[in-house]
This record gives sequence, structure tokens and C-alpha cells, in this order.
Amino acid sequence: VETIFAAFTRSLPTVAFRRECLRTPDDGAVALDWVSGDDRALPGDAPVLILLPGLTGGSQDTYVRHMLLRARSKGWRVVVFNSRGCANSPVTTAKFYSASFTGDLRQVVDHVLTRYPQSNIYAAGWSLGANILVRYLGEETDKCSLSGAVSMCNPFNLVIADEDFHKGFNNIYDRALANSLRAIFKKHALLFEGLDGEYDIPKAANAKTVRDFDEGLTRVSFGFRSVDDYYSNSSSSDSIKNVSIPLLCIQADNDPIAPSRGIPREDIK
Repeated sequence: VETIFAAFTRSLPTVAFRRECLRTPDDGAVALDWVSGDDRALPGDAPVLILLPGLTGGSQDTYVRHMLLRARSKGWRVVVFNSRGCANSPVTTAKFYSASFTGDLRQVVDHVLTRYPQSNIYAAGWSLGANILVRYLGEETDKCSLSGAVSMCNPFNLVIADEDFHKGFNNIYDRALANSLRAIFKKHALLFEGLDGEYDIPKAANAKTVRDFDEGLTRVSFGFRSVDDYYSNSSSSDSIKNVSIPLLCIQADNDPIAPSRGIPREDIK
């Protein structure tokens, strides 16, 4: 009820963005949305907050904009990291993004650090964005350039999250997210024409569930043997023990998509 109520009633604040597109080493692209005018309005050493939205999310989402405005009101410079295909970010290769792939985030962090060398850089992620963020922190260990991070509504254990995704009312969320994935795919379908290998493009194009989309496309793009192999090797629960910077994890105990039994409590302690 809370989730649906918010989806229909939460306001969408007006924010003027300035978009910056980064070319990735594999010829892909990601879009960074900065608040227009902040490069002149804020001091050069203002703290920077990188926001990582959830699956198919971006700078157009209400929860992202409310967080952005709250941080900005306290003097932070905020940038939204829109993954490939999200928030109309350009897609230039036959690859979107995945729960395990941290390469794009690593490039974004390095880019922001280069632009604002005097600033402390922080990151906050929701859901899939949180999973990617925590995996990145675990990979970077004590070499991480971020000063701190926040993980919100992180599924942590993707195998458990996938199990619960197909139970009862959760099917509504599953179908809604699958619809969003299909819509992004449809805009760029020509890039995926005639691909060799294990791709099942019709399955992805007509996915009724997130698992269908991941089986047809995502797990093949990122070299996993099966969708279960993808989920079991992409969970950020395995990364917590390697995180070396301050990290705040915020979960809802009754979150239908991020089950509390998947939280790696002992590793967090």
C-alpha cells in the first residue's frame, strides 16, 4: 500500500538538468545529469553526491528528485548517474547494464573526482543501484576514492530476492519492472538484431518477468552460464566484508523486493 500510494501521489519536483554523456571503453555511453547552474553557484570544494537509481530508474523519478533537492538544500553538488538506456541515456552497443557490472560506475567516480579534485565524493544507491554500489565498494576495498556511501532497499542476495519476486502480490512489481525493461529494449531493438550465441531476443523483447529478460539478454551479455549463475554471482551480500569506507545500509523490514532474510547481518556487524 505504501509503495503504490507513493507511486500515485508523490510530487515530481521541477529540476533543470544539464546532461553530460560519457563514452565507455566498450563504446557504450552513460548519462550524468547535473543540476543546471550548480557549477557556478557552488564553491569548488562543495561535497558531491552521486545518485544511483533502481532498476530502469533515472533522473525522471520522484524519489531521485526529492533526494537530490534535499541534498542540494544543504549545499551539496548532486549528479544522477543514469545507467545505459535509463532516463533516455543513449544506447550505442548491444549491452545494457547488470547487477554485477561496476565498470560504468568506476568510470563515473573517476570522472567526478577529476572534475572536482578538492571535493569529498559520496554515493547513494537504491535497490539495484545499491547492489551495484556495494559491489563496487567491495571491489575497491581500501583503495576506494569515495568518502562514504549509502545503500537503500538493497536486495543484497539476488537468489533470495528472485525467489520472493514470484510470490503473491510481488508479481505486480515483477510485471511492472519487466514492462519498463521491455520499453527500454524496444527503443534500441535494432542494436540486438542478428546476435550470435545464446541470446534469446524474443524472450527478452516479450519478457513478462525480470527473470525472463535476464535469461534472454542480461546474463548472456555479461558472460554468465544461466540466469541462476548470474544471480548467485552478482549479489552484493558477498561484497560487504570487503568494504573499507563508511557505509550506511537502510532497509525496510517489510520490503517485498528486498527480503530481510537476505541481509548479510553478520558481515555488516
